[in-house]
Amino acid sequence: MDALALLGGNPVRKQAYPEWPFYETDEELQAIVGAFQSGHLCGAAGGEQIPALEAEFAAWCGAAGSVAVNSGSSALQTALAAVDVGVGDEVIVPSYTYYSSATSVLDRGAIPVFADIDRATANLDPESFRALITQRTKAVMAVHANGIPVDMDAVLAIANEHGIAVVEDCSHSHGAVYKGKRVGCVGHVGAFSIQHKKILSVGEGGLVVSRDAGIVAKARAYANLGEGTKTGILGPNLRMGELHGALARVRLGRVDAENVIRRANAQMLREAIADLPGVHAVPAARREGVDETYYNFTLDYDAQEIGVPRRRFAEAVQAEGVPLRVNGYSPLNLMPVFENMDVWPYRLTENQPSLEGRKLYGEGVCPVAEAFMTEGNFELKIHPPCGEAEIMAVAEAVRKVITQAGNL
Repeated sequence: MDALALLGGNPVRKQAYPEWPFYETDEELQAIVGAFQSGHLCGAAGGEQIPALEAEFAAWCGAAGSVAVNSGSSALQTALAAVDVGVGDEVIVPSYTYYSSATSVLDRGAIPVFADIDRATANLDPESFRALITQRTKAVMAVHANGIPVDMDAVLAIANEHGIAVVEDCSHSHGAVYKGKRVGCVGHVGAFSIQHKKILSVGEGGLVVSRDAGIVAKARAYANLGEGTKTGILGPNLRMGELHGALARVRLGRVDAENVIRRANAQMLREAIADLPGVHAVPAARREGVDETYYNFTLDYDAQEIGVPRRRFAEAVQAEGVPLRVNGYSPLNLMPVFENMDVWPYRLTENQPSLEGRKLYGEGVCPVAEAFMTEGNFELKIHPPCGEAEIMAVAEAVRKVITQAGNL
């Protein structure tokens, strides 16, 4: 075997690894130009793209309706508003997720409470969720991290027992299926990001869905200034523009076929590295009745078993032409915006009972998530046009570095 590229050897892969997303079809350009030439760039003022996208996305998800908004963070905020989360409430959120999963709770004036994860899936641990429930718990956020659906049977059983709304954060999981239902329509309300790197990628945007028409109506009113002439709801203007809607309609039609490729790539890679020590696919195997989407293919790394620090291992694999990266997340319970408790919801009288006598944040609150993010988690993009050549190069690079770890 050739020497490690990091130490002067030849890399496994010399070609550039495919980027995601890629925008290169005339269909996309024509859709945007057509929306521009219509003279109506606002869906609320004569535009046709946003109403059409909302109808098409709802049908695709199996929802009663959908609401297009300007970002994934806005979608989360809107979803929480639609299930009446507000001042004095608590929302349980897994520590392993992008921070807007929890800042959206603060935006509603409520208090985020962080739950630990199941390391085998990197998703919300249902028993950690159960242990954190109080009389003030209004909702739980089930984040389908990396396109891997949460154990929704367990989460829904606990939530239904306590009258808690289940908000699905589907930012990584467009088209994932949990026991016959698309994610977003398993719990009470779902929020999607369609930001630049997401599976459905348009630059910026978000969508809110629900099987409950009443929740959809509340979401629509909230994201449209509360529809102040018709309701008593107060809300911001979070609407998506027509150009983004036109692009989303084109790209939505490709998601299912692209997800087939992601799943095949994930299975191929999982099998190719199954015999290697110190690196374990997350999850280790596909679950019955669950179709993942693999926004990231995730590895759990054991530095002690390999004998190489995690960042050094990543550098060695990257030198082989494979963009394996240390995860970009930090444990939310350690982030200053939460741990310092300086922002306005923490100063509200109505929220003080949630804070008194409890350690909500800081080191040790979510030990499994903390260990996973600081010691174990690697991420790799396996989106199309990645295929067998790229996946086999990944496996070869990881195997090469593990085999020669003693040289590092």
